[in-house]
Amino acid sequence: MQRLPFTISAKTARLIGRENVANAEGAIAELVKNSYDADATLCVIYFKKRYLEPPLSLTHPEYQWLAAKGSGVENYYEPGQNACKIRNLSNGSENRAVNDAIGRILDLWIVDNGTGMDTRTIEEQWMMIGTNYKEVNEISDQGRTRTGAKGIGRFALDRLGSTCQLHSTTETCAKQSNSITWEVDWNLFEGADRALNEITADLRESGPTVYQTVKWLFSNEKFDQYLGANFRNEKSWKTGTSIQIGLLRDEWTEYETSKLNQSLATLIPPAKQRELNLYLFDQRTPERYGDIAPEFLHDYDYRIDAKVLETKAVQFQIVRNELDHGKLEPELFEMKEMSEPPFDAESFKKKQITYSKSFSELFPGPQEEFLNALSGVGPLDVSLMFFKRGRPSRRDSKRYPYKNFQPGPRKAWLDRFGGIKIYRDQFLVRPYGEVDGKSFDWLTLGRRVAVSPVAASRKGWKVNPQNITGTISLSRINNPMLDDQANREGIIENKYFSAFKDLIIRIVQEFEDDRSHIHHNLNELYKHKHKPEQAKADLGKLVEKIKQHPTATVSTIDAQAVVRAYGALQEDAKELHDEQVMLRALSTLGTVLVSFSHEMAQLQNAMSSRSSELAKILRLHFPDDYFAETFDAFNPFTILQDWERDDQKVEQWFTFALASVQSDRRKRKWTSVRDHLNKLKQIWAGILEPRYIRLDIGFADDSDPKILAFEIDLDSVFNNLILNSIEAFLFSMHAGSRRIKIFVRNCRDSEIEIEYTDNGPGLHPSIKNPRDIFKFAVSTKVDSKGSSIGTGLGMWILDSVVSSYGGSAKAYAPSSNYGFRMELKLPAKT
Repeated sequence: MQRLPFTISAKTARLIGRENVANAEGAIAELVKNSYDADATLCVIYFKKRYLEPPLSLTHPEYQWLAAKGSGVENYYEPGQNACKIRNLSNGSENRAVNDAIGRILDLWIVDNGTGMDTRTIEEQWMMIGTNYKEVNEISDQGRTRTGAKGIGRFALDRLGSTCQLHSTTETCAKQSNSITWEVDWNLFEGADRALNEITADLRESGPTVYQTVKWLFSNEKFDQYLGANFRNEKSWKTGTSIQIGLLRDEWTEYETSKLNQSLATLIPPAKQRELNLYLFDQRTPERYGDIAPEFLHDYDYRIDAKVLETKAVQFQIVRNELDHGKLEPELFEMKEMSEPPFDAESFKKKQITYSKSFSELFPGPQEEFLNALSGVGPLDVSLMFFKRGRPSRRDSKRYPYKNFQPGPRKAWLDRFGGIKIYRDQFLVRPYGEVDGKSFDWLTLGRRVAVSPVAASRKGWKVNPQNITGTISLSRINNPMLDDQANREGIIENKYFSAFKDLIIRIVQEFEDDRSHIHHNLNELYKHKHKPEQAKADLGKLVEKIKQHPTATVSTIDAQAVVRAYGALQEDAKELHDEQVMLRALSTLGTVLVSFSHEMAQLQNAMSSRSSELAKILRLHFPDDYFAETFDAFNPFTILQDWERDDQKVEQWFTFALASVQSDRRKRKWTSVRDHLNKLKQIWAGILEPRYIRLDIGFADDSDPKILAFEIDLDSVFNNLILNSIEAFLFSMHAGSRRIKIFVRNCRDSEIEIEYTDNGPGLHPSIKNPRDIFKFAVSTKVDSKGSSIGTGLGMWILDSVVSSYGGSAKAYAPSSNYGFRMELKLPAKT
């Protein structure tokens, strides 16, 4: 038996370099990280023209590179055996043309003053693919956590250009400078039949020092005004590395260089003190760029800082900067929801509020597997800021005492630096939060807005991704489960990353809840003080007055009543519009059901008999005992029985769905409560019985109360209650009997009380106030990962329906007599 070693093709270098790094910006970022890992304090990225005037000859690679760019180089240079010599140029236009063509040959220089590399480092680390040096040596000599760990970052050089020459300077034990030169031609890796170990790079133990390179690069350029005072100091460049990348693969136009400048500005978190000073220069436009410093805008409306601890808790700090606190009316803090911390007057006097919540408080009721994944994410820091982009409307200005701000600078800054970005050990993890990038909204905040497009005055408001920006700080040491993909284009998609995203969204929600809570109460206070109902009543009286005296002159008092009523009607229209936007999506589902009701009915009929019919046909050829010794998984009769059970379940849901959208249920009429509940019991029977859930309906006497209502509204009330009970039984794996009771009694001549109870787990412990279940988008339903799977609309719709009929709904905390309990009061004819 032979033992065969693996052979690696030379094109592997291309796969893990040129084809593995998505774009040139990412490749440059990888090389800057190498400078950081080498403890550099200065790093320069410089696009330099290779020739300031047309040379007498070009190398064949240079000629081919220019020809591929469509430069017309064949008109000016003659290919020869060893080089391509310049032709005789006859006129000035040809001279200008060849100058333009030659000017396109740029070299990209990346120079740093890090520790440098000697011959041994080149041989044992730089030339070893996938080295684990940075995994074993996580901390640099200057105490930095090294950002690289894959051992393939140097192949980013291949992504940038065809050739590379590297000079590196180290300091010997005798404090003497020692320089080496390393060169490679990446085109050598193109051979289809060559093994990787057949390709070599050149290494010479000589070369210019990094200081000599810096002096040469900037000797004839007017860069002094853009460079720091110590930039030209030889002591600043005792050691370091310079990399010259030639025959660039990208067309570095002014637009592309500007994009690189913007990308580099986000490479380091804006709030951090810079350990690495980064510079970008372009010889073609020396005045355009220079020191790259992260920009930070302090004119935010809200800021939330969250520290995720190893103790399975999150510390929050919120700065409310949106409102002029001095203009908040004292009556606001007399409202029940604004009378206690963190929303009372004392809390608003402070510059910031701080509190903490455990994972179980943030994610009530998740499975243990999710909590374990969440704990495995590790400690991290989150800092988020919210900005309004435009000036508030006149309507909003009356309700909310916003601080003045300039929208122009905000918009310009957000367009450049918006998005929630991830940083690992002070360096950006691409592509999360990159403006105009495919992963700008990697948390899908936009989708949440589409599902819940309500104003901030509604609890459950969701922030638009274009209005929020921030940073998430990770560490390779503290967050090992959130590891980068090999191509450095994101974090490996695993259960830890999924839990991490859920955690960040939950932190965002903490800000959303705080802002919407305040806006909701400000709006309620405004409506209370302006008494919109009274204003509308006054308008009604005025209308009647005008009808009786159409030629009468309208007084000032009457005009004021019109103005007040107009404002109240505007408010009603705005609230109705918000509800319409929300309910339109829900009504679409019902429309789809109605559209396909005929097809559903046909499927329902087919399902009722198809499995049994197939079994009959099968028995004509095989008796029942023919497959007696066959495993159930291969026994066709057993398979048909399983299919029949599945068909019954689907048929039951079809029955329920079709009954819910019958046209007569969308007509307002006097509806017998007794008849409605008995029909409801029949409709739900096919779903409840297989789950061993019993539904009991009772009345206090023999009365038959009637409600003037749309039956589909009553369906919305009871279907949401029953569905919640079913899910509570199933999610909690409720043992023993499962009972739902609906009991109806007369309160007085014009009202009935309906008591709904079940013996399930009841309201989740995280619901401190039972009334909160009626708030928009409040849900404690989560999947096995702890991700919310509830819409939070069921009880909100129930409360809206009951309120629209002039009734009321009241929920109760669990007790020894019941799990969940709700009392409904509705006007009725008894």
